[in-house]
Amino acid sequence: MKIDRYNELMLSTKDVAYRVALSLVGNAADAEDVTQDIYEMVWRRRDEILSMGNPRAYVLRSVRNLCLDRFRAVDRHDRSLTAIGHASERSADYSAQYDARDQVRIVERVIAQLPERQRLAIHLRDVEQWDIDEIAEVTQSDETSVRMNLSRARRTVREELLKIMNYGVQ
Repeated sequence: MKIDRYNELMLSTKDVAYRVALSLVGNAADAEDVTQDIYEMVWRRRDEILSMGNPRAYVLRSVRNLCLDRFRAVDRHDRSLTAIGHASERSADYSAQYDARDQVRIVERVIAQLPERQRLAIHLRDVEQWDIDEIAEVTQSDETSVRMNLSRARRTVREELLKIMNYGVQ
């Protein structure tokens, strides 16, 4: 019985857990590592997790926390080199990039630069189509905070996209 519930939980969350990890860590290999670590953690604590009210929210909150732990483990020097790399990417010429695929890439780049809570909120709401109350449970915040983070994230994405489209620079 517990094995069936575990399998059901993993099958219902595996894709979204990977996509959330990918949106937070930014590369497929690290996202796969995070997802695999979460599978292992859930298996070890399956009795406790399956008895929770919303194990799906717990799993996704664990994905978020594990991603944050990995960020904290990165040396500050590596983060500064990454920031320099992103700055040079932003200086590229966007004047001819107005087709849909390029706009999607630009939006993804802008979303990747959002603060973590905004990035998670916009991903879960606009990509995964989650309800506000589910996002609040995963992020351990109230619904008002989730709505505020969504509003700020959408505004930032809209402003940056308009800036790029109107001026050709980011």
